[in-house]
Amino acid sequence: MSDPGEPPFTVLVFDMARTGKPDGEHQISGFGTLEDATAYAIARVRGSVEELRKPGITAAELRQFWSIHGEDCTVLNSPVRGSDLLDLFVATPAAPAERNWQALAPRLRRFRAGLLLSNDNDESVWCGGFFRATYKLSRQGLLDRFGTDATAIFVSKGITPAVATKMLVSGYFELPDPPYPPPGVTLRSWKVEVGFVCHDVKFGGDASGVFAWPDEPVDWALRTMQFLLMADMMAMRGDGPDWANDCDVLSVKVTETDAAPEYPLD
Repeated sequence: MSDPGEPPFTVLVFDMARTGKPDGEHQISGFGTLEDATAYAIARVRGSVEELRKPGITAAELRQFWSIHGEDCTVLNSPVRGSDLLDLFVATPAAPAERNWQALAPRLRRFRAGLLLSNDNDESVWCGGFFRATYKLSRQGLLDRFGTDATAIFVSKGITPAVATKMLVSGYFELPDPPYPPPGVTLRSWKVEVGFVCHDVKFGGDASGVFAWPDEPVDWALRTMQFLLMADMMAMRGDGPDWANDCDVLSVKVTETDAAPEYPLD
C-alpha cells in the first residue's frame, strides 16, 4: 500500500503576464515532501516580488506590478499558494537566501536498491540496482519501478504468474553525488580507478568509473570520485555506502578517455 502523502509533490507556476495563454503556466514536479514543495513555491513568489521592487516604489505599486508581471505558485492537491503571503512579501524585502528558489528545485539523487520480488505463489527473483530519482521511493514506489524488470525475469525463468506482488528489501541506500565542476567550463572524460580495503568488514576490492571534469582531477575532486566509487561498491555488497568512510585507499589511477561519463551531472 502506498504511504500517506505519496510523492512526488508538484508546484504549478503561473506567469501573471501570460495568464490564459498555453505557455502561461507550467509544472515543477518531483518534490519529496509537501514541505519541500511549499518552500519552493514561497521562495519563487518572493523572488518574483523582489525582481519588481525598485527604489521609492510604494507597496500599492509593487503589488500592482506583481499582479501584472510576477509569478504565482501553488502546490497541487494542497491549500498552499504563494500569493496568500503577498502582503508580507511586499512589506518585507527578502534576503537573497529567502528568494533563492533555484536552490530548492528538485534534483536527481542516486540510489541503489536490492529487492527480492515474489509472485502470489511465493516464487521469487532478485531485482533492483542503481537508479536516479528526485526523492526516496516508498515500498510501493520500488515495486512499481522494478515490477516490469521482475516480470521479465519471471518470464525468462518460465515462472508463472509472472507478476510481482510482494517484496523484501535487502538493501536500499542513497548514494553520494559526483563532484560538480564550475559552470561554463569544457568537460573531458576521466577514468578513475581505485583499490581499497575496509578492514572492519574484511573486504577489499577495485572500483572504477568515468567522470566529467575539465582537467585531470586532483585534491577535492579526486577524493570525491574515490569516495563515490567505494560507496557504490559497499552498497552493492549490502553493507551500505557509509562504510566508504572507513575504507583505506591503496591505489589510485586517473586516465583520460573517450568514453562517455557514467555519472550524469544533471
